[in-house]
Amino acid sequence: MPSYNFSSKFYIGIFFILLSFTLGKIATITFVWYFTDATLRWLSVGIYILSWPLLIVGIIWVGKEYAQTIQKYISYQYYHETIKSRTQKAFYKTKEISQNVHEKVKNQLDEIKKKKIILKEKINKRKKSKNEV
Repeated sequence: MPSYNFSSKFYIGIFFILLSFTLGKIATITFVWYFTDATLRWLSVGIYILSWPLLIVGIIWVGKEYAQTIQKYISYQYYHETIKSRTQKAFYKTKEISQNVHEKVKNQLDEIKKKKIILKEKINKRKKSKNEV
C-alpha cells in the first residue's frame, strides 16, 4: 500500500473545513436559541457567513492535493514503473535462485560421478583379484 505524503496546506485545509462546520453549527444553534435578541442573531448570521470562505478555501486546498495524489496512482505511468521495477526484482531473484539450484545439482552430479568412479575401481579390483585366483 502506498504511503501518502501531503503538505501542510492539505492538513490546514482539513482544519478549515472542520472549523467551518463547527462555526456554522454553533452560529445556527445560537441563531435559533436567541432569535429574539437582535445582536446575537446578527452576530450569528455574520459568523455563519464568514464560515463559508473557510469551507471553500479548505475544500480547494484539500481537493487539489488529493486529486493530484489520486491522479498519480490512477496514471498509467505509475503502474508501468511499479510493474517494471517489481518484474525486474522478480527476474533477478528467480535468476539467483536458479543459479543456486544449478550449482547444487552440479555438485551432486559431481559427487555421484566420483562415487561411480570409485565403485568401478572397486569392481575392477575385485574382478582382477578373482581372475588371479
